[in-house]
Amino acid sequence: MNTELRTNIVELLRETERAHHEAFAATDGADPDWPIWYADYLMQPFTQRLGFDFHKSQLIYCLMNADLEHQARSPDSDWPEFYADQFMDRCAPSESPEEDKLALYHYYGCPFCSMVTAGIDRLGLDVELRDIFENPQYRAELIEARGRATVPVLRITCPNGEEHWMSESRDILDYLEKSVV
Repeated sequence: MNTELRTNIVELLRETERAHHEAFAATDGADPDWPIWYADYLMQPFTQRLGFDFHKSQLIYCLMNADLEHQARSPDSDWPEFYADQFMDRCAPSESPEEDKLALYHYYGCPFCSMVTAGIDRLGLDVELRDIFENPQYRAELIEARGRATVPVLRITCPNGEEHWMSESRDILDYLEKSVV
């Protein structure tokens, strides 16, 4: 994992949190549209300083998804650290894509899974397919790692043994198209 990139994301999120609290001091930080505000604040630093290629809607989506994951999986953890991990899993390119082992957790008949498997075929990639209904062990692995069995999910195992679990069909396809050679 690129620890410098992760540290920069954490610092940007903390900076954004402080700015948001100042901007919404009158409402004690309450802002139902916080992902939009955060995206506006983070857009330039994420693209210019970190090199992420986002549209505003993608950044809003990533923030909302990170929040949902945080609430579901680890509500007591430090949110900027958790969000940074989510951004790293979803958006950061692999440091050694040619050496990573890839496994797609899916099931036959899932339209989002079909979109990803078609992309894998189109790109001619070697990705192990793990159908969560054909093999209950794969479903159990997915639930243990992510807290639920929603698919598709790409499991990326780096040469050093570090694992990343990437959900969302569009993110998986973007990763495969940009990172895997």
